[in-house]
This record gives sequence, C-alpha cells and structure tokens, in this order.
Amino acid sequence: MAATRHTTKTAGVRCKLHPTRRHGVNFDKYFSIRYRNSECAKEEGLGWSSEGWTEKKAAAVLAELKANVTTGTGHQSLKEKRKTEEDLRNLLGRQENIAAEEKEKEVQLIFDNIFTRYCKTSTHKKSLETEVGYCKNWISPVIGQKRLDQITLFDLERIRAKMAKAGKAARSIQYIKSIVRQIFHFSVKHKLYSGDVPTRHFLEQQKIDNKRQRYLSPEESAALLDDIKNHSLTTYRISLSSLNSGMRFSEIAGLKWQHINIATGNILITDPKNGETRTTHMTKTLINMFQEMKPGSPGDLVFPATNGKQMVRISKVFRESVNRLGFNDGVTDRRLRLCFHSLRHSCASTLVNSGVALTVIGKILGHKAIVSTARYSHVNDSSVKDAMAILDQKQVRQTENKVVRIGSKR
Repeated sequence: MAATRHTTKTAGVRCKLHPTRRHGVNFDKYFSIRYRNSECAKEEGLGWSSEGWTEKKAAAVLAELKANVTTGTGHQSLKEKRKTEEDLRNLLGRQENIAAEEKEKEVQLIFDNIFTRYCKTSTHKKSLETEVGYCKNWISPVIGQKRLDQITLFDLERIRAKMAKAGKAARSIQYIKSIVRQIFHFSVKHKLYSGDVPTRHFLEQQKIDNKRQRYLSPEESAALLDDIKNHSLTTYRISLSSLNSGMRFSEIAGLKWQHINIATGNILITDPKNGETRTTHMTKTLINMFQEMKPGSPGDLVFPATNGKQMVRISKVFRESVNRLGFNDGVTDRRLRLCFHSLRHSCASTLVNSGVALTVIGKILGHKAIVSTARYSHVNDSSVKDAMAILDQKQVRQTENKVVRIGSKR
C-alpha cells in the first residue's frame, strides 16, 4: 500500500503517512521539503518521524536552504548539505582515530608496559628474574609510568642516588644501566621508539671495582663443608662441586645427568656465562660424589629445586653456615665478604698456590681472556715477595750501619 500524503502547517514542508507502520500512537510520517534554488525547483526527502524528524526540524532545514539560496552562500541543496556533513563526520572520525592511535602509542611507550612486553619475549633468559627484581625495586618507582621519550639522564641519576644511599654496590647500579639500555634497544628493534637513549652518558665517570677478593684456606673450606653437610646434603654437594671444579652456581644448577661422564671423568658445561660450552675434568672427590648419587634420566637436572625446576640461587643453608662460622663477622667491604662465588675463587687460589699456570686456570674457569684470570696472580706472586724481601734486607742494613756503639770513635 502506498503512503498517503498529509498536510502540514509549514509551507514547503511535505509529509506522508505510512499506511501500516506506526510510530507511537500515530502512523509513521516521512518528511520532505520543496524549494527552488538558482537552477530549478527541488523536492528532497529528509526522513521518518521514527528517525527523529519533525515538522519543526524540517522547517528549520528548509529555512536554512532558502536563506543560502537568497544570499548565494552556504549549501544550495540538501544534497550539498548532506555531503558536507558527511565529510565533516569523516574528518572528525579520522581525527578521533589519529588521536586514539597517538594515545595507544603513548601507552605503548610507557616504560613499564614495554618492560612487560620485553619479559614476555625473554623467558629464555636466565637473568630475567633478577632483571624483574631490579625493575620492581628501583627502576619502576622512578620511571615506570614515564614514556621513553620523557626519560632523561636526570631520572637515571635519581635511581643511582637512591641505590647509593641504600648502600647498593656499584655493580648493582651498573646493572640498572644495562636493563634500561636493553629496554630502549628492544623498543627501537620493534619500531616502537626512535629517539635518544639516555643511558649513553649515565655512569660514564663511575669506575667499578666489584671483583670478589675473598677466598678460603683449605682449613676454612673443610670447616664450611662440614657445617653445610650437617644441614643439607644437596647444598653440600653443590658447594663441593664448585670448590673442586671452579664452576659458577648457574653452571652447576644447569647440570643434567647427560653432562656427567663418570667413565671419562668429564663434565660438559653448557650455556655458561661467556657463551662457550666447555669440558672440565673431575677430581676423584667429585667422581666419588657423583657415584654415591642416584642418577636420573639423561635430561634430568642433577640438582633440581624443590619444584623440580632449575635453581636460581643457592640455598639459604649456605649463608647460615657462613654466619655460624663467623666468616663475615666485622667485614663491611662486600668484596671481602664470603659468598657462594667465593668457592670459585678458592678453587682458583688453590691452583695458583700449587703452581698451576694462569693460562691453564683460565681454561678450567672458562675465562675468554687471560685478564680475567690475572686477578689471581697476586695470590702467590713470588716475584713480588722476593722484591719485598730485598727491600726488607736493604732497610735492615741501613739501620745496622747507623748504630753507634758507646765508646767507639766516629
């Protein structure tokens, strides 16, 4: 059925009633306007009352078009008006999209958000748990909610000052620089950021001497092992492994039974700190220790954590034994405090004192450069001792020559 025309009170506004469709209690109305522009008479539809059109609203549109025709400005037809309004909506839509994209970029550039993304792609890193701890405790409180382009050298200096005030080691502060730099490089690699890296001049004047100097005498080693063994057999075996091979804790924690070859007396050390897989020879003490243990499947860890995964740090049993024996009593310089890594140094010092060449010790410890092994040269440097003995002899002679006996003539 065709819509029936309905008269309106406004000249030029036309209305048709829908034959069946209702809007409220009345039939739905379709409004249109009729007017003449510079070209011809036009009749253009507006819309249904169910869509929000009313006679008053239609009259306002008609009046606007007539005024534009009279003055020769603005929209000369409803089609032009609608085209302009559509263009405006599209422009506003594009602007909103651009604003949304910019906001999303800002959110993506926030340090904590990028760090979270970095963590998701770095689950293979052994140091990830440590990096998360540093970020949570020191980095995020200062720059966590800042965009990368807002982070300055001053922000990093604030982190340094806080850590220094808390008594953190220079190496720990240096680690902050490494983490922040990694996040910036990660962002550049994934095309999230293309600006400067503020770590470029951070800590450039700081000289770091964080090398552990403490090592155990054979008597101290024996006392420590005995005390540890009384409280934890696993911790004892891990400690014994380091003292007898110079392996780092991470290398021992990563050992699997397929890496232990009792027949040849070798241990294969994979994924070490320097990235180069190496083989170390076992002492008789280590061979006996591994023979006493019940081996697992080739792919099983030799020293798994209680949750079955790889250990990330030595058991607190080690620290408790050190404290009971008083090895760190009164020691404030962290380089001289005994920690698990000191067992690796103790192994090296024992070899040096036994006359083993530094190049050989470097191979045992897995050093890439001899300069890393040279730190142990002071342990038994006979040339220095001989030189000091000569100096001592010279001083004694000079003193004797100056002695004047009573009654003697000068």
